[in-house]
Amino acid sequence: MSFKDLYAVNRIRMISLLVLEFLTSGLIIGVSYINTYQITAIKDRKWQQFIFLITLSLILFIISYAGLNVCQYWIEKQIQQYNHQIRFKIVDHYFYDNKPHNAAQVQNRLTNDLNLIKDSKLAVYTDIPYYLAQIIFASIGLLLFHWSLLIVVLILGTLSFYLPKLLRPAMQAAALKLSQANKQYLDTAEKWLDGLSELKKFSVGSQLSKIMDHASDTLESANIARRGTMQGLAVLNKATSALLQFVLLAVTAILVTNHIVVFGVIVTVESFSSYINVSVKMLATELGQIHSVDRLNREVNADTAVIEHTGDLQSPASLTTKNVSVKFSNGKIIKFPNLNIKTGEKILLTGDSGSGKTTLFKVLLGKIKLHTGMINFKNKYGDDINIDKAKIGYIPQDPILFPDSIENNITMFNSKLKNKVLDYVKDVSFESDIRKMSLGLKTELNLQKLNISGGQRQKIVLARACIHDDDFILIDEGTSAIDKKATLEILKKLLDGPYTVIFIAHNFNEEMYSLFDREIHLT
Repeated sequence: MSFKDLYAVNRIRMISLLVLEFLTSGLIIGVSYINTYQITAIKDRKWQQFIFLITLSLILFIISYAGLNVCQYWIEKQIQQYNHQIRFKIVDHYFYDNKPHNAAQVQNRLTNDLNLIKDSKLAVYTDIPYYLAQIIFASIGLLLFHWSLLIVVLILGTLSFYLPKLLRPAMQAAALKLSQANKQYLDTAEKWLDGLSELKKFSVGSQLSKIMDHASDTLESANIARRGTMQGLAVLNKATSALLQFVLLAVTAILVTNHIVVFGVIVTVESFSSYINVSVKMLATELGQIHSVDRLNREVNADTAVIEHTGDLQSPASLTTKNVSVKFSNGKIIKFPNLNIKTGEKILLTGDSGSGKTTLFKVLLGKIKLHTGMINFKNKYGDDINIDKAKIGYIPQDPILFPDSIENNITMFNSKLKNKVLDYVKDVSFESDIRKMSLGLKTELNLQKLNISGGQRQKIVLARACIHDDDFILIDEGTSAIDKKATLEILKKLLDGPYTVIFIAHNFNEEMYSLFDREIHLT
């Protein structure tokens, strides 16, 4: 994420914004400059001149105030449009990178990380010309009063600018630590709150509190550490500001006493000092903030990189495996038998709990890395192919649905398949359920309130897998919530199709077993 890309969102708006900020800053300094002569006019009792100058000051102040509000609106609109583009790129990157992504991690990237970069980097970009303009116009004003005032400002301003760089590495580390802590907190919440019902069942709410408190403490500590680092930067800037103001006022007093500058300067020089002091301080702070998210910004840039992909993806029809095993973080190793699944074969995969049935599916889908061995996917002609794992039809134990209509959940938003939906609804014994719904296939799914049963959820994903003509389908307990009679009807139609199917199941009766070509039992 960069100023160049932010600028490219709407070039005309961005140029207008920068010009308006520069001019608005100049108007604010102009008001202070005019105040010098207002004070002098009062001293000399030139009331007509005073009224003219104060009226002019009021008009310029109103114009500058309106200009600042327009600038704030434009920059917010520019940043929001830019963030929209970034979010689109991140989602596109995650969709095509073929890597497993934790939901909490993705949420953190799309929300917290982008907001952190917005506040520390993007919003600051347009502040820089504003504060630079204040320094330039205030310096010109001081130069018009007397060159010595400008010299004092330049020397102490330079000192103010370079001192805060000492804290830059600490600010970078604090920003990255905050992002990681927030990511960890969201991940912890997702993992533990998903099992809230089980925790209630066994009355172990104290364990949940303990885990969440620990994650919350880590996040709180990261927030405090970052705030402390920024406070240190602020203290350093304030000390430098005090020195600048003292020296500037001392030099001004000497000049007024010797009648080198008009009397009004003794009052307004403090305003010029404040503008320069605040602008230098803000520039130093905000430049430090920009660099504080450098590492985080590089991570976001990596997640927006375009991944080359083709729209015509191959789907496997068969596979062979050899010496496949996986190793878990606790050191446990699961070894799988060598497999030779032929095109169109219907395999029933069985085994005791913990034997690795679901793990094998995750290995085939690329969600778990191999410890040893190799997997060869083949097309319907028996040729080895490189595949996109997304083209493997997969029905997990917990069906994945979306808050949209039943029809769209089956077609996955492919309008060309709508005329086939009813046929596949019948194939999975879902037709009678649909008739009972007032909106039929247009019924919107409510994922929070679960307005459909577990069996109906499974029927939807079964219809989805079949309607998309996947050549290779993995089904993990895909009918566990469906009654035996309906399961038998579904299996007859499903296993009569041309696809290659590996089906994990238990408690099937003999008639169901007989529908499969063979059984592979894991031990």
